[in-house]
Order: sequence, then structure tokens, then C-alpha cells
Amino acid sequence: MKRNRLLAPAFPVIMLMLMTIASCTKDDKILNVRKGVLTPQQHQDRGFLIIAKEGAKLAGISESLTKLRVKDFKLKTANQELGLIRVQTPDPSFPEKARQIADVQSVVVDVVMNWRLPEKTFRASKPSQPVANAKLNNPLANNPFSPLQWGLQSVKAPQAWAKGYRGRGAKVAVLDGGFLLENPEIKPNIILTHNFIEGEEVQYHGIEGFSHGTHVAGTIAAIDDANGVVGVAPDAKLILVKVLNDAGSGAFSGIIDGIFYASNHGADVINMSLGGELPRKTYTDDNGTPDDPSDDYVVQYDRDVKDLIIAINRATLYATLRGTTIVAAAGNDAYNYDVEKRFITYPAAALGVISIASNGPLGWGINQDTSLYLPSIFTNYGKNFISYGAPGGNYSIPLNTQIVTVAGITYYEYVFDFIFNIGFWDEATNEFSYGWSAGTSMAAPHASAVIALLYGKHPRISPVLVELILRKSSNDYGAPGKDPFFGNGQINAGKAVSY
Repeated sequence: MKRNRLLAPAFPVIMLMLMTIASCTKDDKILNVRKGVLTPQQHQDRGFLIIAKEGAKLAGISESLTKLRVKDFKLKTANQELGLIRVQTPDPSFPEKARQIADVQSVVVDVVMNWRLPEKTFRASKPSQPVANAKLNNPLANNPFSPLQWGLQSVKAPQAWAKGYRGRGAKVAVLDGGFLLENPEIKPNIILTHNFIEGEEVQYHGIEGFSHGTHVAGTIAAIDDANGVVGVAPDAKLILVKVLNDAGSGAFSGIIDGIFYASNHGADVINMSLGGELPRKTYTDDNGTPDDPSDDYVVQYDRDVKDLIIAINRATLYATLRGTTIVAAAGNDAYNYDVEKRFITYPAAALGVISIASNGPLGWGINQDTSLYLPSIFTNYGKNFISYGAPGGNYSIPLNTQIVTVAGITYYEYVFDFIFNIGFWDEATNEFSYGWSAGTSMAAPHASAVIALLYGKHPRISPVLVELILRKSSNDYGAPGKDPFFGNGQINAGKAVSY
């Protein structure tokens, strides 16, 4: 096992590029933008979710489904607590037949999409001088790279730690793609892992060399060990649940299964730094076979899409009633969901979910005293959509390419306005490295970690009380009262643990 280190790219050139699923590979020197979009199921049959009527027994429904005599039918899972059955068949006649079965409320397509939000990522260079010697008036003496973690100051984590609250006893589930399970910054805090992706394992093996889930997990609970970075809740434990493949794609049912699994296995907090835009319209799913119209299926908004939302709401409400607080990223397309009618981002819009918008500084690499609370250029927003704000990074157009040195690292200024943490890996050499990422995916784990501090202080606290404390303790930036970019306010750990 090798320790994390900073890796130097071959030359300091940074580019912006748009990336949809399977469209290109990532170079270490490239700043990537990943777009969460609907994508057809490829090389597998279409999935469906059968939503049972409340209180119905699934055994009888499952038996009836197997007798429908549809093409290549597979009964995958049945969840009695949520009243959901997952099946697989390419036969477009299946839904109408299944809807005739007693106690079936609805049958919907198990939508597959790229849930990876369009973050920007950048791998750090090798520092020109020891980072440990750069203090920046930093109160976090133990961890040499913490001067680069302005997000800790944004959520007032040191103030919470000074009061003795570091997340001890709290469990945070991260639902994401693959994870770097041997990364020494998080390995001691991992207590459980689970995989819902067929043909892959929990361990990340993506071609990009950046494990999004590991960056998120490090932001939450990287250990305080005098090496590298530190999490907002360094004493919290991690439950790592793979619900997306290493390319960021997955079925809607995987998110539902992950929520159910995490809540049933003791998660106090569920973090979902992922999101997909569910269209508010009817569209055609070609089952991944565009040249074969025989298996095409029309996904109707008033039936399939709306009822799919019923399915995920069952999962989020189930977890909430079990005492699990759920946090999700708001998305990175700068949509105003107070007026946007074409689509909506899930799971952030699901019932009981705390939706987190992103904010961050501009010019922090030049002046570390600048404001940390500027709404991010990319964040989705809306009074009726955003619950709270948290640090996720920021940038301006055009990018600020002034060369600066911070904590011994010399780079373009705009990179320092991103969130610094673990997550990069060279599989060939098994070398870990640090780097920056910007997006609401980075804001959500800051919020989840602060909530973990509350569970550490109040082990039996309910999601309702968590919400009340967050409202009372958050800082009212932006327009007075609830506003589109900060919702009920900016997360503040130091004030939150005072309640």
C-alpha cells in the first residue's frame, strides 16, 4: 500500500472539455465537465419497476408476473418493505400485461442514466516546497494539506472541533460509483461496503483515474492523522455503497436499493453526490438497440416518469422514518428550478431529501481573506428546490489563469477556488494522489459531514430535529430569508453543535 502523494502532470496545460458517457477518456491534465444525461441501457434488457399497492403481498404478484409469458423475463428483486419488484425483459408488451395483475399500482421503466454531475476535476502538481511548512495562519496544525481546504473554514468545522465534536459515533453512507478502498486517508474509517453494480466491484477501476466517491468520502471523513487532508467529521465512520458503475451510469433502482440498504445498515446520514434530470415529457427508449424498433418503448411522462418518482419517494420516506437524514447535490447546470419546467433533478427533489447548492470564493489563490460565499457559477438554484448552501468550489468565465503559489503549490489561480481532497489513483503503479474538484457533489458532503457532527453529539436525533437545528444555525447569506442560492442558509458546524 502506498501513501497519497502529489503527482506532477507532464506540462501545466489545462483544458475544458464536455464529456458525456463513453464519449472520451480523461487525461490527468484535463479539467473535465461530465454531463448527467439520460442514456439508453446498453447490452442488457430493459428493466421495469412494479409498484405494488400499499400493503399488498409481493409473493403473489411475483408469481403472476412469471406467468405472463413475455420474452426473456427475469425476476430480479422484490422489496416487501417498499412494495417494489424489479424485473428485466426487452418485451415492450410487458408493462400493459403486468398492469392487469391484482394489487399492481403501476409499472414503470427502470430508467438508466448517467448520474455523474458535471464537476470539474484537476490533479495537483508536485509542490515546489514542503506543504507542511506553509501555515497560512491555519488552525488545523495536524494535517499539512489542510491549508488548501478552505471548505473547512466555510462551514466553520474548526469551531465545532474546538467544542469537542468531530463526528464520533456517527455513520455516513456515501452512495456513489467505485471507491479507493485502500486509500489511507479513509481506510480506517470504512466500516462497511456494498455493491449494486453487476459485473463490477466496490473498488474503483475507472479509466479516468479519478474516484468521485473517494473525493466525496474524504471530504466527509478523511482521518486526522498528521498526513494530507482532514474531513469535516474525521471521527465519523463510512458506509460505502456503489450504486453507479465506474463511468457514472446506473439504473434508477440502484439509487433506491442503495438508500434502502444504507438505512437498514445503520447509516445516520446518506450522502448522494449524484443527480439525473428526469424529463417532464414523453420520450422513446430504444433499449440500446437503435436499429431494432421491435423493442422500442414509449416512456410516458404522466405514467412512467411520475410513477418512478413515487418509487424513489417510497425509499427516501422509508429511510427518513427510520431516522436517517438524506442529503443530495442540487446539480451543476445553473438551472433556476423556480421557473424550469422541462425537467427536474433527482434525487435532490425527492421527499425528505436535503438539497444542497454550491458556493465558493473567486480569487482565493490570491487573497485567502476573500469571501467564501459567492454562489457558484454552475449551481442549480431555486427557492422551492434548495435547502441549504455549502462549499463546492467556484470559477469565473474567463478563467483566472494568473499563476499563484498557495501552500507550496504553484498553479493557475482558479484551481485553488475548487475543493481539495483525495480521489486520484494510478492503478498501474497503485499510487494515490490529491487534487481539486468543483461541483455541488463537493458541497453535499460538507453538509452531510456537519450533520454527522450532530449525530455524534445526539445519537438518537431525528431528521426532523436535524432540519430544525440546521435552520436555526445556518448563516443567512444572499437575499434576506430563504433565497434561491442558499435556501434556508449556509451550513455552519460551529453554531449547529451548540444546540
